[in-house]
Amino acid sequence: MKSNRSSAWLCLFCLIVSLAFAFVTSVPRAQAQKIRVEYNKKQDFSGFKTYAWMKQGAHAYPFVALDIMGEVDNQLQAKGLTKATGSTDLLVNAYGGLEGGFNVSYDVDVYAMPGLDGPWWDEGNPAAIGGGSGAVFIDKGTLVVDVVERTAKKLRWRGVITGNLDPEQQEKSLEIIEKAIVKMFRQYPSK
Repeated sequence: MKSNRSSAWLCLFCLIVSLAFAFVTSVPRAQAQKIRVEYNKKQDFSGFKTYAWMKQGAHAYPFVALDIMGEVDNQLQAKGLTKATGSTDLLVNAYGGLEGGFNVSYDVDVYAMPGLDGPWWDEGNPAAIGGGSGAVFIDKGTLVVDVVERTAKKLRWRGVITGNLDPEQQEKSLEIIEKAIVKMFRQYPSK
């Protein structure tokens, strides 16, 4: 009888340890990505019908960049926007880094890229970024998607994803990025 109690307690102990281990190892994954979306809720997005990508430079991971652009295209088109060439309503810019932080330069003739410390949508802010060249520092594991009104040269919507990705496991990283982009664009204003 004592042997049965001992093995029952041992089984219970093993179950508790297993559950505790499962909880501890699953918590970091749940917190591995953080999504932040910023836009002026008073902005009317119904007039925006078309978009184009801003000219992209060389990428350290070109397949990752193409995958990100493809998923952003899917999400914008699901929101009713049409990808076009020439003079479009919106321009889309995506930038980020897998392996380290870096500075992203911007062309103020297209838009003044505000820093990532937000909020940036106060149209009446006299301290808004002005002319000249500049850069924004992007931390490791950050993806930023900017949606810019072409004629006004103003940022209208921004999504930021931060997380821990392993550049050596590109397939798994792509899956995480794609899911995060879908979640991010759920917060894009519907028409």
